[in-house]
Amino acid sequence: MKPRVVFLSKRFLHPLDTGGKIRTARLLEQLRERWRITLIGHYDAEYDAAGRSYVESLGERFVAVPKPRPTPGSVTRRLSRIVDPRPLAAIYDTDAALRAAIAVEVAAGADLFVCDFVQSSGNVPWPLPCASLLFTHNVEARILRRQAEVERGPRRMFWALQHRRMRAFEGAECARYDRVVAVSDSDREEFERAYGLAGRVRTIPTGVDVVDLPPCEPEADLVAFCGSMDYVPNRDGIEWFASEVLPRLRERRPAARLLVVGRRPPEAFVARHPGIEFTGWVEDVRPHLRRASAVIVPLRVGGGTRIKIYEAMALRLPVVSTGIGAEGLPLSPGEHYHRADEAAPFADAVARTLADRAEAAAMAERAREYVVSRFGWPHVADVFAAAGDEAMGAFRGSVVR
Repeated sequence: MKPRVVFLSKRFLHPLDTGGKIRTARLLEQLRERWRITLIGHYDAEYDAAGRSYVESLGERFVAVPKPRPTPGSVTRRLSRIVDPRPLAAIYDTDAALRAAIAVEVAAGADLFVCDFVQSSGNVPWPLPCASLLFTHNVEARILRRQAEVERGPRRMFWALQHRRMRAFEGAECARYDRVVAVSDSDREEFERAYGLAGRVRTIPTGVDVVDLPPCEPEADLVAFCGSMDYVPNRDGIEWFASEVLPRLRERRPAARLLVVGRRPPEAFVARHPGIEFTGWVEDVRPHLRRASAVIVPLRVGGGTRIKIYEAMALRLPVVSTGIGAEGLPLSPGEHYHRADEAAPFADAVARTLADRAEAAAMAERAREYVVSRFGWPHVADVFAAAGDEAMGAFRGSVVR
């Protein structure tokens, strides 16, 4: 008999406009054939009917918890957040209604509980009467540490405080679960080293949607970035590229332009960069990316793995990335993508990609063949399901909870 799984994914999984949503939704599309899934998550009446229908299809049932409306923060509430030992991300993701829904569903006879993102773990009513699995998409404390490292002044102090709080929260929450799933070996190693989780973390590959589309018809000297612009590491990367890399690139390629494909670019950010084309939210990123002659991933902050790199490679688009941008992906610089971590080398790598179209096309074809042959979603789901089986075995074998 298929195990009954209660799966908490707080974020409504439609539209698929972030890497985390894509990874979770594609896995659920596969896992629903293996597990009897009750999906719990926020729902807002403003979401369209097609989105609700899609999310409901990801399991046997969808327990829709009304999404809380934001309320103006009182002085007391703001002060409480300052003294609260939890990081802000965990505070914002905590919802009493979600906690109550989880308690009801696991009490009804679940075999396994899965929490998507550690920030949501504050909603879990411990102790659980079933096995538990935490699905991490990043080492969150590492992201905050890196953010602090690139900031200055009071902002650096703020991010350093958030890093310390996240490190304590993340370590404590990870330790509660029978198994933890990471999205890269580097994440797994840090979980094991920093939080004492040796033997309890499993790595899943990063998956990719493989669609065999006609060859792209790129616009000369157009460079594209794909990523949610309400995510701080993405904004930091584009700020760095626009201020440090793009001027150097234009010395070599005066017509070079940047296209940013991603939801919610802040108005002030857009106004500060009038020479950049921002699409905002789009139904499908592929038609926009296929305009580009190269895709860039200029991240200085971040963690986990970037699905956006595999998506670009599946589209036969040459990629230039920082080491952090490609972190955790089993890719070889020079063979599958160009790597550069400083402004001048990054500009040089992009300029070479734009100038030598034959070499860029050859690299892109090698990268596509590599990604397509190894990172389909059915295989990723097999590895994830095996981690769930381990968690259920560990729970059944434990003497003291």
